[in-house]
Amino acid sequence: MIENNTNNVQTYIPIHDVYHKHTKYESTVERAKQLFLDGYLLSVSLSGKDSGAASVCVVEGLRRAKLENPNVGPLYFVTTNTTLDNMVLHEFMMQLHEDVYAYGKEHDLPIFTKQLKPALSSNPMVEMIGRGKLLRTPETTSKGRDCAVSWKVLPMKKYMKELERSYQTSKVVNISGSRQEESRARSANLLKRKESAFKMVKTDLGFSLPIIMDWTLSDVWSLFSEIDLGDIETYSEHFSLMRKHYSSGNGGVCDLFAGNLKSTEKSCGARFGCVLCGLSGPTDKSLEAQISTDEKTYGFMKPLNELRTFMLNTLWDFNNRSLTGKEMKDGFIKVGVNHYNLSYRIKLLRYVLTIQHQAYQRFGYHPIDLIDYEELLAIQYHWSRDVGEPEPGFAFKIWHEIVENESNFYPIPDTTYTPQSPIPGYLYFDLQSYVNSDYNEGLDDKGLDGELRSIARCYERDGIKQRVVRYTENQQFKVVLENSFAMMFVTSYYPSLVEDGHLDGKCPSVMLKHLLESGVIEISKGSISRLHNDALRSQTLNSLRTMSGIPVDQLMLSLSVSKRIRDEIVAQRKLENSNQQSLF
Repeated sequence: MIENNTNNVQTYIPIHDVYHKHTKYESTVERAKQLFLDGYLLSVSLSGKDSGAASVCVVEGLRRAKLENPNVGPLYFVTTNTTLDNMVLHEFMMQLHEDVYAYGKEHDLPIFTKQLKPALSSNPMVEMIGRGKLLRTPETTSKGRDCAVSWKVLPMKKYMKELERSYQTSKVVNISGSRQEESRARSANLLKRKESAFKMVKTDLGFSLPIIMDWTLSDVWSLFSEIDLGDIETYSEHFSLMRKHYSSGNGGVCDLFAGNLKSTEKSCGARFGCVLCGLSGPTDKSLEAQISTDEKTYGFMKPLNELRTFMLNTLWDFNNRSLTGKEMKDGFIKVGVNHYNLSYRIKLLRYVLTIQHQAYQRFGYHPIDLIDYEELLAIQYHWSRDVGEPEPGFAFKIWHEIVENESNFYPIPDTTYTPQSPIPGYLYFDLQSYVNSDYNEGLDDKGLDGELRSIARCYERDGIKQRVVRYTENQQFKVVLENSFAMMFVTSYYPSLVEDGHLDGKCPSVMLKHLLESGVIEISKGSISRLHNDALRSQTLNSLRTMSGIPVDQLMLSLSVSKRIRDEIVAQRKLENSNQQSLF
């Protein structure tokens, strides 16, 4: 430290600030410092090299600001865990979380860290394996990167609002590592939002500042080079790994240093994202390069790359798609190529559990952790309200087969690409003609007439009361993890149901009742009516499958009608209902 006692005023200037050569580091640090001195709370979104560079500047800005005002801050580091981001890079981000928290403790800086997650209903595995949502590709999404919205943007928006409420202030700024030259799309979005490295703007996330927006890729790697050389001190000693990960993603090449020509700036420009993202083309070049360059470090992710290829190759094989619409309107459901069918989702669950359990066997911990008890219960919840499950609790059965008993594993098969073809038009199946059957109770239960009457619940919809099994509501869909409840349901309660014969000969939807009655699942407020109707739909179609011996999709196709005939039937029913009402 250099101490200056002129006029009895002491200022402390770190030696590394005097001698470093980075042209933009100092001005960026000063912008961050001024934000703290102006009373702002800063949150750094940490996810890769660019946000890593921004984090270095912001931490130093906080350190300098605290020398002038001991009450500045706090600073939050936040990373969103979608579970599908490049696992090695994500673990490196979490290492930086640990490092910055320790640095804050050592230097008495108010630094905190937070890992965010998408809402359980938006979890990638719950969406694709549970609900059957299609792999995101340019052809399957009309809203661009809607996965980024549900998996990253929405959790961040919720988190920023929580910070404002917690600190009772609107002076919360999200610091990103977005750079204008990173890509044309990123540049266009920054300009559209009128964002600037020098002045915060109001966005969907609240106040936002891409503090290194004016940096080049050379500026980013020059910063890490000066950190490696000791010319700039910062909160972590692990930034040399940043170059390792990105150079591996570029085939082992990373010759970018301060002062290199602009023509070399793509040498360390690997892009990492969701390992099951189909929006980036037929191959994940960065992940493939990592695996090829350093199999020991990155090779465990190879099966995920194989799963991505499998899902891309089979996306347009309509044998993997359900024909069964999920909503009944005017007594009819749509019949046509739709989401993944349950048979395909069963395959995906087997593949994912095999991949992550074999990684666990290899390492003794979970480097791949896509489906745990929480996600498994959510998947089973959605399967139980769908049609075609082989038996009640089949997702649990698969879990026990692969994870608990290790009795069978499922390698991903070789596939060839099925090209996209036109989707046939929709037909309509008259579900209403079959739904009112003695076999179909929805979420009601005849057992509630007897000694269990006290635990029945009732809801009202359109003036009609409906009795159902006991259920618990929450602000949003939730699996109860407290006191190991979810784990005990899977490992103990489900096996006891099987052993005691409570699932024998039952419609698969019966598991939905067990999930609700036990309280391990809490449904979102106001969703019980939709859930009851889903149970009725599932029971109706499953009973038709059982009685006819014909797969549901084939049966519905044979009994479906055109839109014109459907409209005629609907109009006739409305007329009959109107005539009956006029009699009274």
